[in-house]
Amino acid sequence: MIKIAIIGAGPAGIYCALHLQNLTNINIDIYEKDIALKTLLPTGGGRCNLTHYAEDIKDFASNYPRGEKFLYSVFSRHFVSDTLSFFNSIDIKTYMQDDLRYFPISNSAKDMRIKMLNALKGPAIIKKEIKSLKQLINYEIIIISTGSRNGYNLANEAGHKIVEPKAALCGLKLSADSPKYPQGVVLRTNCGDILFTKNGVSGPLIYKISSINARKNFPYEITIPIIDIQELEKSVRENPKKTIGNIVSKYIPKSLARTILNNHDKKCANITNNEIKELENITFKVVGCDAKGEIVTCGGVDLREINNHCQSKINPKIYFCGEVMDIDGFCGGYNLQNCWSSAYCVAENIKTCLFSQKGQLQA
Repeated sequence: MIKIAIIGAGPAGIYCALHLQNLTNINIDIYEKDIALKTLLPTGGGRCNLTHYAEDIKDFASNYPRGEKFLYSVFSRHFVSDTLSFFNSIDIKTYMQDDLRYFPISNSAKDMRIKMLNALKGPAIIKKEIKSLKQLINYEIIIISTGSRNGYNLANEAGHKIVEPKAALCGLKLSADSPKYPQGVVLRTNCGDILFTKNGVSGPLIYKISSINARKNFPYEITIPIIDIQELEKSVRENPKKTIGNIVSKYIPKSLARTILNNHDKKCANITNNEIKELENITFKVVGCDAKGEIVTCGGVDLREINNHCQSKINPKIYFCGEVMDIDGFCGGYNLQNCWSSAYCVAENIKTCLFSQKGQLQA
């Protein structure tokens, strides 16, 4: 009997167990101090954005600021279509939105959680926190799938370097001398939407920017194009009697226009080309991350110490999957796809290592 310990009953841990559970002569214990699949519940605003449409692996992997090249091999073995097929096999039907994101047809992360756990037959979920690998001395294989500090500590105990965790996919705090932007207002740009909050800015575009800049030191500035300057210039020149505020409000919310325009009531006939040019972009001075908006963390086990099967190069009895590795992606189902794909690769490599072509356990 081969004993396998999975540390963390999150998406990666449970998905890995689901792909291992039909093997004979193995025993799987899943250790979790909290509620199983708890981290799945808030994803996709509670609807569970489980992945994103893709045909090309490299294009898909370009959505990971950390881990892009490492994922080429991982995705070549288990990609989006494989994930959807597996979920369909356990009665989780899915659909694709117009923005190419996939959700369960129930539009419920709670429902998806229940169906994943109901499909788990055999592996035991033990409510216990594993603080040291010494507690797992009786296991032949250890899979670390929790991205928490505890997961990093266990990996470090095994001799692995941990790339310092940093907040990513989070809202950004702006400097105290920033304009008093209207809270709750959404600015739609060609690059994505920005939501103005009490502490600064949030929304899809800001999450992406925060992810790209996750390892950048504060403070820093970001400049975002918000108005087509040629279109604005034409509109200004065609409406000389109107105020610049009236014209700009065609392109951005009125309350925001009042905030950023010092010359809101100035007639267009008196607006200079330089004044028009200044309206092309909006610049924010960022002083920190808004912890309330944090969705994922970048950092984790150094990928140089993991092979393309997600197996430790330092200790071959240890595997990693999910966010415990230094891999993180943008919003849109990318982080969950990393969980599904890396968990599958771990399970498949364990099968290969344990079984011969005749289906017998290796010594």
